Amino acid sequence: MNDETTAVPTDAEARLLVHRAGRTPVYAYSRSALGDAVARVRAASPRGAGLYYSLKANPYPGVVNALAPLVDGFDVCSLAEMETALNAGTPPDRVLFTGPAKSRTQAAAALAAGVAVTVESPRQADLFAETARELGVDGHGVIRLNVPYPGRTPDADPSPNQFGVAEEDLAEVVRVLRASPVSIRGLQLFWGSQYSDPEVVLAARKAVTERARAVVERFGLTLDLVSIGGGIAMRWRDRDPAVDWSRLAETEDAHRTPETEDAHRAPEAAGGRLPLVCEYGRSLAGPAGSLLTTVLDTKTIGDRRYVLVDAGMNDLLLASRLLSGGDRGELRVRVVGGEGRPLVRHVHVTGPLCSQLDVLAEDIELPEVEPGDLLLFPGVGAYGPSFSPGGFLSRDKVREIVF
Repeated sequence: MNDETTAVPTDAEARLLVHRAGRTPVYAYSRSALGDAVARVRAASPRGAGLYYSLKANPYPGVVNALAPLVDGFDVCSLAEMETALNAGTPPDRVLFTGPAKSRTQAAAALAAGVAVTVESPRQADLFAETARELGVDGHGVIRLNVPYPGRTPDADPSPNQFGVAEEDLAEVVRVLRASPVSIRGLQLFWGSQYSDPEVVLAARKAVTERARAVVERFGLTLDLVSIGGGIAMRWRDRDPAVDWSRLAETEDAHRTPETEDAHRAPEAAGGRLPLVCEYGRSLAGPAGSLLTTVLDTKTIGDRRYVLVDAGMNDLLLASRLLSGGDRGELRVRVVGGEGRPLVRHVHVTGPLCSQLDVLAEDIELPEVEPGDLLLFPGVGAYGPSFSPGGFLSRDKVREIVF
């Protein structure tokens, strides 16, 4: 399978989902598709690696609860996300609180909850050490190492980023944590997002694993988590390159050994195997979600046919002209019940907002529609409502359901 399989409700299911939600627009997430995505991503990950879901892709509690029994832990970036993960029944030691700049309030809350925290600078090492002493608790620290982002193709140059501990500060961070109640539980080496070239993904995994090994040996660390990120792309638009999942799965399968099967379940002894964890967001939630929206009006201006719907860029920012543009193509969209209708060219699907940026699809071909018809955007389960400017124009919040 060379591309992710999106879960597209049938016409009958789509209509019932709208009735269940009470109105449109509504995001509908498929439990079965979430399970399929977990299986697909596990097969394409290093054998034996744990699988963490990153709530920043989609923090909806229904999605998190559906994934809780399928994944090994969660990556969170806020106190609200932390509570969502814990409320799903996840043990605190399977929750990793990340973020490049954490406040004292966040540090105290994370330490009080017993979750693991990333440490991204000497100042953050001091913050967590001081806060743990004030609270009288032990903490679980995961040192995030600064890792350049590789180019999108094997021959492209890497790019710098603001995340993690610089190489020259690493010894100081280790020293501070070792003198504190916060133990060094793991390392995080997140190397990037939205990569579709398997060779880039495989090379990045190899590079960060070697870097982690060098740090373990340099400081004699004993770890139970080495998070090496995910990085695999989600295909949103028609011109986005497909991910060759079979290539990734075949490569990782070739590396299967009895030892690696349970590598993430045992702590790392210095010089021993690395307890790898891969963290994914869009690759898990993206294929499982569809956005359903109702046609409110149609009109023709010049050679353009406008289809106006009740979902806008405040619900699906990824579709807007702010983030898409003609060079990347358009989101996939279909008409519920549109089979057999005559096709119309030069269709522009626009939302209800008073903004010229509120365009969900531009210059596409679509079956003829009338007010009251439903449009369905598949494969938009990641970076939807929480990523979009839901407060813009003070409109009602988009609905979300799991089926």
